[in-house]
Amino acid sequence: MEQGKRKHSRFDYSEIISYALPPYIDNKVSTGLIHNFSYFGLCIITQQPIQEGQEILVKSRIMSKPVTAVVRWCNETGSSTYKVGLEISR
Repeated sequence: MEQGKRKHSRFDYSEIISYALPPYIDNKVSTGLIHNFSYFGLCIITQQPIQEGQEILVKSRIMSKPVTAVVRWCNETGSSTYKVGLEISR
């Protein structure tokens, strides 16, 4: 954890998740890989960029139900690979 930047600790975790962009149509579901998580957010790895400020619906085994999250940042990490920071809406 970077000191002074985060209020909550991040925990390394690996799980394939599914996510959808509004209007949350079932046939437009994408997948990603959780890199780490905290109480308020996730960092996922995707094969497509997601625009900052975009709202998405995330489904994962670590959450009891699908949650809405907002993209806070998106950085390209390699050829067609992106790390995406998500803030969970509470």
